[in-house]
Amino acid sequence: MIPTAAPVRSTGTPDPQRLRGHALTGLYALLLAALVGRVAFTAWEPPFDGTVRYDDIRPIAGAYWPVNLYLGGPAYLVSFVAIAVLTVFLARGRTGPLTLAGAASIGLGGTLFALVITAEALPFGYAATVLPEPAGRALFDVLNAHLGVLVPAIVGGMAAVALGVLLVLVAGALSGALPRWFVAVGVGYLVLFAALPPDLPRPVAIGLYLAEVLISAVLGGFGLRAARGTPAGAS
Repeated sequence: MIPTAAPVRSTGTPDPQRLRGHALTGLYALLLAALVGRVAFTAWEPPFDGTVRYDDIRPIAGAYWPVNLYLGGPAYLVSFVAIAVLTVFLARGRTGPLTLAGAASIGLGGTLFALVITAEALPFGYAATVLPEPAGRALFDVLNAHLGVLVPAIVGGMAAVALGVLLVLVAGALSGALPRWFVAVGVGYLVLFAALPPDLPRPVAIGLYLAEVLISAVLGGFGLRAARGTPAGAS
């Protein structure tokens, strides 16, 4: 019998392109999980019409702060940062700086928004959980009377995200990085969102929110396809 040499395992370094592809696929999966978390959080959270009510929060007081801290805040933060990273790969040619500016605006504005809405929940959770009911209700009144101090940060964060998405859509339309049908849908949604009043019926607000989540998922998907070198119009 002639002895045969044992197979030699490759000791070469992993393919950087393959590693990057796996990492970006993981990031997109994280984006989808974060968007699902946002929907779950929005469905669970009591409706907000400009006032946080003690009677809405007290029955869920034990979960209110943990759910905001471990689900709502992280889900918003991860989704915005993931979209910002993925849209970087849509940058092409002369419109590249516009895409990068949009991605930065999405990431920074989304981070600010996520941090502020999480911080906003803390004192209400404390008032509903720790304090006796009379003191808790009194603190709710004080906090609601001063919610206006958070409005610039919340609205500013939302505006920065919307502006960033608009820049990415315009750059994508000019460069061909995004299909025109998606650009039309995205711009149409931004115009509709800006034109409608904030006090919409809950079913309408939920429908708009689900549309936003879907647009975010598709935009991230186009970024992933661009990173893989797949044309936007390819199947």
